[in-house]
Amino acid sequence: MIEGLFPCPIGVYELDRAITDSEMNYLKGTQLEENEGNMVSVEGDILHNDAMIELTKFIGESIDEYCTETFNFDTKKTQIYITQSWTNKTQQGEFHHAHSHENSILSGVFYFDGNDTDVIEFWNSKHWLGERWAFDRLKNNHFNSDVWQYPAKVGTLLLFPSQLNHSVPDVEGEKDRYSLSFNTFFKGELGSSEERTQLIL
Repeated sequence: MIEGLFPCPIGVYELDRAITDSEMNYLKGTQLEENEGNMVSVEGDILHNDAMIELTKFIGESIDEYCTETFNFDTKKTQIYITQSWTNKTQQGEFHHAHSHENSILSGVFYFDGNDTDVIEFWNSKHWLGERWAFDRLKNNHFNSDVWQYPAKVGTLLLFPSQLNHSVPDVEGEKDRYSLSFNTFFKGELGSSEERTQLIL
């Protein structure tokens, strides 16, 4: 039997309704600026807009579920909140460069329009095989892969540790790919004064 020790938790959550016209109009109507390979919104607090109340609630509930199943901290003492949120637009032939998110605990991306073929790539920074062994892999799996793709399906929210490198390969479909990204941080109390690890945020 093979068990996955110290796995990297990726949360996958599906919105159980269609995105409303008001949500879509706001998300697609934000002012954009150039990014490396695609476009990103100028506005950095998308989820604080009144048009996003229900979507923000869905994301908040998903974050709570993810934290319960992973961190499992005392929510009376410690919480996670969204610090920044922004939209991304990637057109046919464009991409999103490999990156991670600094000054954040947990990051997320929600897909609100795009192609059936759109994906996101996560890069393995803790590959136990390292770069030492060159052999032909008969089939990629979670243990031997340097990169793994998840579908970027409309209505899907992905949550992941912010230090995990990720990217978007060249968009092949004819539709523009749209996503909403966000970062988070702790608030409340971490650690304890007895162990000299207490941190009040």
